[in-house]
This record gives sequence, C-alpha cells and structure tokens, in this order.
Amino acid sequence: MINRVALLSMILLLSLSTPVLAAEPGSGVIEGQLVNGTQGGSSVADQTVTLTSYLNAVEAGTTNAKTGTDGRFVFKGLSTSSGNSHRVKLKYQEADYSGEPFALTDNETTKSTILTVYDSTSSDGAVSVTTAFTIVAFGQDGLEVTEHLVFANDSDRAYIGSGEITSAGGKRTLKLPSLPTEATDLQYGGELVSGRVLPDFNGLFDTMAMLPGEKTAIYSYRVSVSSDSYKFVRKVDYPVASYSFLVQGENTRATSSRLAAGQIVDFQGIKFNILSADNIASGETIDIQLSGLSQAGNQTGSDTSGSNQQTILLVTLAVVLAAGGGAGFVYLLKKRNLQSVSLENNPEQLKQELLIEIAELDDDFESGKIKKETYSKLRAEMKSQLVELMQDSQEESGSG
Repeated sequence: MINRVALLSMILLLSLSTPVLAAEPGSGVIEGQLVNGTQGGSSVADQTVTLTSYLNAVEAGTTNAKTGTDGRFVFKGLSTSSGNSHRVKLKYQEADYSGEPFALTDNETTKSTILTVYDSTSSDGAVSVTTAFTIVAFGQDGLEVTEHLVFANDSDRAYIGSGEITSAGGKRTLKLPSLPTEATDLQYGGELVSGRVLPDFNGLFDTMAMLPGEKTAIYSYRVSVSSDSYKFVRKVDYPVASYSFLVQGENTRATSSRLAAGQIVDFQGIKFNILSADNIASGETIDIQLSGLSQAGNQTGSDTSGSNQQTILLVTLAVVLAAGGGAGFVYLLKKRNLQSVSLENNPEQLKQELLIEIAELDDDFESGKIKKETYSKLRAEMKSQLVELMQDSQEESGSG
C-alpha cells in the first residue's frame, strides 16, 4: 500500500505542477439531455449548457451549447488524450447544477449524460431537518461546539430562497441555528461552502439552492466561558424529526425544558451526557442549561483541543451511523484516520487524505474485505471529491 500511496501522491503533485495548456481538439463527443424532475415542469429547451474541460485537473477552457426542444445537447471535437476530463454545468431558474466529472479516451470517444433539473420555488414549506446534533467539548479557550444538521427537501422543486441576490451570489435559502453572540472561530464543513454562508442578526443563512433530497450542514465554533455555567438558547426554524445535544464530561450537568435526559455514553474513553427529543415543531425554542463546567473542564487536561476535535468528529460519525448511515458509513468509520481530519477543509490536506483512502480502499477490495457494490460506490465518491477539490483549488488560484 505504501508504494501505491506514494504513486498516487506523485501523480497529484505532478498534476498540480503541470503548466496550464489548452486542450487539444480531437474526436471526442459528449452528448446529453436535460430532464425536468418537476411534475409538469417547465421546458428545458433553449437552455445554455457549459462544458468545462480540464487538463491534468487544471481548467483548460469552456464551451457553451444550447439545448434543443427535447433538452438534448452535444459537444464535439473534444480531446481524448490522457489527463483530460470534462464537467457539464448550467444555471436553471437561478439554481446551479453540475454533472459528474468524466473523461474520454481513444477507446471510448463518446459519452452520454443525463442531468436532472427542477423548477424553482421561493417557498421553504417542504424543507425540514431529519436529524440534528449539537456536540459540546472542552478546549483550552472554553467550549468547542459542532453543529450537524441533515436538511431534507421533500418536494420536486429547487428551493432558491427569496428577496434580493446577496453578495455571496445567491438569495438567502437555508436558515442555520443562530450562533451565541460570543462565538468565535467559525468554520464550515459538510456541504456548506464557506463563501456562500452569510451571518446576520437572525443567525446564519446559506445562499445555495436546496435541491430535492438531502443536504448535510456542519459548522463549528468556540465559546469562551468564564463561569461554572452556560445556557444555550435557539429557535427552531424548520420541523426537526430528531435532535440530540451531547456535552462532554460525566460530571457536567445538562438540563432542558424541551429535551429529555438520556444515559451517559462513552466514546474512546471520553464520556458524554445526551439530551434528545423527537418531532420538534418549527417556531419552538430550545434551551439547554449547562453547569459544572469548571470541574468537567479540569478533568480534560490542559492540552485537549486536538483530541477534542477528533472526538467531536468521531461522535458525529458514530451518531449518524446509529441513525442508519449504511454499510459504506460503517466502513469509513472503521478506516478513516480521524486524527488528521479537520473542519477547516484544508484542500491540500484533504487531497492527501483522499489519495490515501483510495489506495487503502483498493487494497481492501482486492483482499476481499469489502464488497464490490460498496467498493464501487465509495471509490466513485472519493474520486469525484478529489477531482472537485483539484478543480476548485485551480479556480480559486485563477481568480486570485
């Protein structure tokens, strides 16, 4: 495995250092079709579809095409040489859509793709939260808090928000639980994009469209605490099917008028108190009173921020797994090196982690430790993340 990891790392480094070259024209063809997933939806004719081409993960140019009356489009004269990849993108009724990246070869000069779009709506009536967690641990500077929410759009329309276009490039869409006024060091993860989340006096707002299906939002922050107690108060903006509040420390006391106390759980030797509730209605207010913080904080030691970050992520993964994450999540939970994962989403760090994970995944599949269906799905997801990270970093460097 060491040789394979080294080889993958070398490929990554070479791709990052390769000069930007224009993609050579060739015999490649990409044909596709837009399909409207909204029942009785609008026409997908005469839409502008953009094909972005990459050479060694560096953007090499874009080409536009118009869809016909049946939503079909075609791009011709594309390079089939090694190192080329392509991604179809478009904006439909103010929502952004992007297909999976794929490559053409001399043995496979034509590829087809179907991209599903949806009619847009300014109403969030179909938006809910299926699962939410707040995880509180102790660090050197106070409380380290991680929020994990899984949003669901149960309609067949894309929720694009309402009001004016914001400075982030979209309207205000998903509302995120408000931050304490003393919160610092805000960081984003999951499917939140740092530059697309805005704070205001009502809390945090995402500005990306919420497509039908689910979207995971993770963010973390720190709260300085100078006394033995602290109170969390938050208003619920969407119906919540299941909510849990986890706070580190066997001697930490947590009470709430809305949440029921559960048993203390142990994650890798660190104990957490859990409060939880199901079926919380939109508009309700949740309050959690913490006490015994000084005693609990002293038990963690003086240098705990690194281990706490690892524990927070482990708890997040474990709770999602307990809620039905599936066989793939079981595998990732067992194999992922949590110590090196960071909510900062450092692109270079994540690239290296993904390369190692892909190599380990290949080894485990070859040795029969993982089934083909799970292997294929996980590898495709990891490869897609890796390509997207490399493309995004190039776009950022280009815009800078």
